[in-house]
Amino acid sequence: MTEKKTGRPPKYTEAQVLKGIELVERNGDMPTGDSVKKAMCAQLGVAGGINAQSLEKEILRLLQERGREHRNRLIAALPPASLEAAKTISLQVETAVLGHMGEQHNELRSFAGRKMATLNVDLGNQREQIRELIARLDQKDAEIAELEDEKHDLLGHLDLAKVEILSLKESIANLLREDDFRTRMLAMMKETLGQQATAG
Repeated sequence: MTEKKTGRPPKYTEAQVLKGIELVERNGDMPTGDSVKKAMCAQLGVAGGINAQSLEKEILRLLQERGREHRNRLIAALPPASLEAAKTISLQVETAVLGHMGEQHNELRSFAGRKMATLNVDLGNQREQIRELIARLDQKDAEIAELEDEKHDLLGHLDLAKVEILSLKESIANLLREDDFRTRMLAMMKETLGQQATAG
């Protein structure tokens, strides 16, 4: 006879629980914490303060243990031929199940392999596209750099042209001033010569 070993000591024994289960089942009811508690309190003199939830756990354990014992007795009563037949059937079922699982596993591996190959091809294509885009970007960068150099050169030529234009304007202005000076000198000389001719 075993009693609960955790929590507060129970106010009932395992034998009382088994008897309570028997009483409930004899009345055609299902053994539960509440039904067994009522039977134990009414017919076995167990105090009414017991916890029905804790009692139900104990009931489930005892019912499972009773089921195992019953099953073991039935198996032990089988003739040797039945036991051998069961072993043969179990082996056949195991072989069939394992074979089916092996086929499924093989199909899954094949599917995964095909899927992986497809993904690798897609990944390769995407990498190739990325490489092409990077090459195009590099080419554009080179073209932009070349245009920047050309722009810089053109700006330099423009600055030189501006300097040359200014210099030419100054030269023209000087020439114009010199031409004007010559014109005035010639006019003065003509006037002087004219005056001298008149005086003579």
